[in-house]
Amino acid sequence: MPSIPVKTHLVWVVMLFLCLGCIGEDYIDDFVEPTIRINNPITGLQISAMHSYMATYLNNIGQPEDANIMWSSSNESIVTINEQGLATAVAEGEVTIRVSVTVDGNSITDEDTITISSNEMENNEESNKSGTITSTSGYALEGSFTLEASGNNLILSIDDDYSATSSLPGLYLYLTNNPNSINGALEVGPVTVFQGAHSYIIKNAGINDYQYLLYWCKPFSVKVGVGQIN
Repeated sequence: MPSIPVKTHLVWVVMLFLCLGCIGEDYIDDFVEPTIRINNPITGLQISAMHSYMATYLNNIGQPEDANIMWSSSNESIVTINEQGLATAVAEGEVTIRVSVTVDGNSITDEDTITISSNEMENNEESNKSGTITSTSGYALEGSFTLEASGNNLILSIDDDYSATSSLPGLYLYLTNNPNSINGALEVGPVTVFQGAHSYIIKNAGINDYQYLLYWCKPFSVKVGVGQIN
């Protein structure tokens, strides 16, 4: 039987060490609590104006799934809303729009509280979010970020306080609704900047499409860090 070269042994030892470092004490479980989310919340409407609400139900692995969703208004004398989510401002005041879905006997909801005014109002859809990146492994990864809507695209800006290890092979960044898996996630790309401010342009994505940034060690398929999008 031919012997395995010493160099090959060393390569495998290094690979095993990196894999263990990636995994750390993490236990990977794809389960997340099912949620429903309003995709296009607003802050207000002018009287007689309309807004077509949209919502997405995410199942217990964070994947979009068809569901029988229901819309309601806390005060229909201020805002009415039909079965398709079309809201119409009727009178001045504050009102809460609610979307709900029943799963296994449990009601899951999301809400958007808006103000109705007789004054002309500009586009008031939510346009930016932010969060903090934290390591979930033995490797350095930290920093803050902002996510901003720009037409049909998103601009992800990583701040000056960002720092990440450069010793991991195949570190990738994703947007996802499941912080434990890249199944169904949007791949932003490989991590090539490991210190300081930088940005990504993410095409054809909405500000409310995803809930997390996910840093993933691709060769070993394990989570390295996460940042919730608030």
